Amino acid sequence: MRRKQLSASLLLLPLLLTGCGQDSVAPQQPSQQQTTAPPSGEVVDTYPITDTSAGAIQLGMLSTDIPAAMPGATATLEQDGEGIEWMTLSMNGENLMNIMLDRSTHTANLIRILSPRFVTAQGVKVGENLQSVGEKLGGLKEIQWTEIESREFATFTHAPITMVFQVIGNNGTAGVYPNGETITTIAASSATIHSIWLMED
Repeated sequence: MRRKQLSASLLLLPLLLTGCGQDSVAPQQPSQQQTTAPPSGEVVDTYPITDTSAGAIQLGMLSTDIPAAMPGATATLEQDGEGIEWMTLSMNGENLMNIMLDRSTHTANLIRILSPRFVTAQGVKVGENLQSVGEKLGGLKEIQWTEIESREFATFTHAPITMVFQVIGNNGTAGVYPNGETITTIAASSATIHSIWLMED
């Protein structure tokens, strides 16, 4: 996906992810859980985010390999209303990420990071204010509001093309939109990162 194609791809995201509902995966079938205990009983405090991975979880990774890659996490498999399979990793009651699995290969083709334990090389994490994120990533390019799911996504000048940021406002929208517009370059002062999405390019 080229940077110039990113806006179009953001518009298509809600069509692909209609099963996410209100930013969660709604199970249609009984879920399966698997927990992998950490070898030494230790839990890592923070994990790195790259353009293709969240900690040891990588885009393209087989679903059967994912639980072992995150020791101490519980993996739950669910299927949404469109038949798309999702894996949720959680630890100590905290949802770490949702992973969308390819229907045919059962590999991770989208990682949605939900926890501030995961941090980019520039120090960006879930919950961070957009002004701070913009300073770290070369400035805000735009915020786009998707009408179908009423989600907002932000792009930044120096962010990898495979990384998209879902943003939220404290009261109202994260973006300040002109009348009738769904794209803006102005963020509300309360806007923060809701989740960090990694997608195959």
